[in-house]
Amino acid sequence: MQNVYMIDPIDALKMAIQSEREMNNYYRKAVNLFDDEELRSIMNDFSKKASDNRQKAVDAYSSFSGKRILYLNLDRRHRLNTLIRCGSDPKEAIIMAKRNEKELSEFYETVSHRFMQGDLRAFFRELSDFHRDHLSFLETTFEEAAALEESETVEANQEPKSAEAA
Repeated sequence: MQNVYMIDPIDALKMAIQSEREMNNYYRKAVNLFDDEELRSIMNDFSKKASDNRQKAVDAYSSFSGKRILYLNLDRRHRLNTLIRCGSDPKEAIIMAKRNEKELSEFYETVSHRFMQGDLRAFFRELSDFHRDHLSFLETTFEEAAALEESETVEANQEPKSAEAA
């Protein structure tokens, strides 16, 4: 995780805006990796939620700074450079989504401790909890699916017992 010990509120909000934008893009790309409609629906939902979080961060930025964001072009210091982009392999996309969700949860949790303003603390804690919930959902949903897939593969590879062997 990046060093956020000396981060100011404006920079933290800009990083949140950019990070949520990147997660929206991640999940929009991930939608196309899955044939299963339920998985596509999950990725679409996560994309929409990231877009909603981005808008909340924009609103918080406007409220805190008194400025409106018309276009956000951030340099490297305003990017959470540990976020991973979505590739082309569905299984890898889930693994990387888990890493990204964990990274964001930890980043927002750490940032929430840096500010004395109660509204900013609450905002970043809310984002941290949100991404922790996404991580938990991804872990349980896709671990269950992987276990089911693995058991089906094992069953398919077992030879049927004949009546003579009994």
